[in-house]
Amino acid sequence: MEELAIFRIFSSFPLFGLLLPDLSSLFIYPPRGISGAHIYVEGFLLLGVVICTAGIWRSQRKIKSTNSIQITHGS
Repeated sequence: MEELAIFRIFSSFPLFGLLLPDLSSLFIYPPRGISGAHIYVEGFLLLGVVICTAGIWRSQRKIKSTNSIQITHGS
């Protein structure tokens, strides 16, 4: 699980590195669009972050449920 969290953090850096300049260029030059390559890369990076977050959430939920079962059986 720790590896997933680290991967999520380091995949967020390039996402923000691409997203911030693209958004600022949209505010400065609205008619000019964002390149298709940037949209694909940002989409896949965002998808990777979402998948890692879902995996971390699921594993934490699984750990909580096994701990609560052990506590009720142990008392």
